[in-house]
Amino acid sequence: MLTKYLKKHRFSQAPELSIFFLSFFLNFFWEVVQTYFYTMRDSPFSAMLYGWIHCTLGDVVITLGSFWFIGVMRSKRRWFLDLGRVNFIGFIMVGILYLVFSETLNVSIWKSWSYNKLMPIIPYIKVGLTPFLQWIIVPPAVILLVRHHLLLNQELVRKKEGS
Repeated sequence: MLTKYLKKHRFSQAPELSIFFLSFFLNFFWEVVQTYFYTMRDSPFSAMLYGWIHCTLGDVVITLGSFWFIGVMRSKRRWFLDLGRVNFIGFIMVGILYLVFSETLNVSIWKSWSYNKLMPIIPYIKVGLTPFLQWIIVPPAVILLVRHHLLLNQELVRKKEGS
């Protein structure tokens, strides 16, 4: 029964779907927690909620973009199932490069958001520490968790077919 369901509903095996939802959940949590380091912490709740959702959706798009970039470079959509160090670090670096570009643009040039005095700033690149840590922690965790989930599903299907 489960095997038929998984074969019939291939979308359940689409890595992008799992990456989207898990990335949204984990990045939303991170955005809420790091509010303390931004000037928006004194804003009305509705403005903070808009900011959290807006930034979370941006984080999800960047995560998926990094995922697809490595997929194109590897010519393999499921590159993360056979996870190598170069691909994993490349995935993280694509996100970090975009982070530095985006934070510089939005904080220094467009002034779309700003850090408060409590935000530690990374010297030379002048980017806040919490968004930098976010990209070192959250997207890699998403990829590893989705990888684990899909590998378990594959193993379950193999065992069911062998029965």
